[in-house]
Amino acid sequence: MLSFRYGGQNGKLFRLETDKDLVVVRTQSRRPLEAAAQSPRARQALDNLEPVHRFQHAGVEIFRYPQTVRRASARGAIRTTLKSVKDVQFAGRVLVDPQSKQPVLYTENLFAKFDDALAESTCRKILNASGLKIKRVLEYARNTFFVEAPEGTGQEVFTMAENLLRHKHVELCHPELVRQMGWRTAFPQQWHLKKTTIDGTVYDAHANVEAAWALSEGENITVAIIDDGMDLDHEEFASSGKLIAHRDVTRATDDPRPGSRDNHGTACAGVATGNGFHGASGGRSQSPIDGHPLCIPVRLPGRG
Repeated sequence: MLSFRYGGQNGKLFRLETDKDLVVVRTQSRRPLEAAAQSPRARQALDNLEPVHRFQHAGVEIFRYPQTVRRASARGAIRTTLKSVKDVQFAGRVLVDPQSKQPVLYTENLFAKFDDALAESTCRKILNASGLKIKRVLEYARNTFFVEAPEGTGQEVFTMAENLLRHKHVELCHPELVRQMGWRTAFPQQWHLKKTTIDGTVYDAHANVEAAWALSEGENITVAIIDDGMDLDHEEFASSGKLIAHRDVTRATDDPRPGSRDNHGTACAGVATGNGFHGASGGRSQSPIDGHPLCIPVRLPGRG
């Protein structure tokens, strides 16, 4: 069982276990394995696997072994066959959350934050001594880095994160983890999202958003909200790039924040692109590899 901590040395400890019934595959071209597996042997191995989930943009797919294949050696042979496919970058075991049993994928990347008072050059030396290479300096917090371990590190990345977290100048450190986000359902009081009953009254005047969620995850979609003022600072719009091209055409400024009686524009934007982390339900909240709707808030002339 592997473990990691969010919140530093005294943060909450999380554990992951290996699910022997699952195998994960990633292609270099990010194409589906079905398109990459051309040899008869690879096709036969793939035909016997049950698809569980696919992270499309990352070229990652999770499969379940057939019930007839129970021996570890037989499952190892399937992984070896999948690894032999020219386009396959990785084929291996899958970690899961012990409670939910949902797959949790790891990369060979780490997030690390050092003490604010430490010189950046010292941070870099510590990372270099730990065998880690800086991929990106994160600007939203001082001395914060997105780093990568050497290729082939595999599950040892958890040990590397744990060792680095023990350093007296490291505040936070954990591996990069990816898991499937659940569908956000329309909440009971949001009658405008789906047919619902409130206090015994049936409301059937809605946008049918659950059907829309099944068709699109919002990638490369821009939604224009033309309404009264919009709260640009609302926590539901906190994700990067949620709101773009703000404009108040009444006052001819780029600040469409609402007045004291404006509340409709913020609500509409929430339906289109709300994160869903604070009670809203509209635009789906995405995993790190998914897209999300962008929103252009425009204030109508003569409103508010």
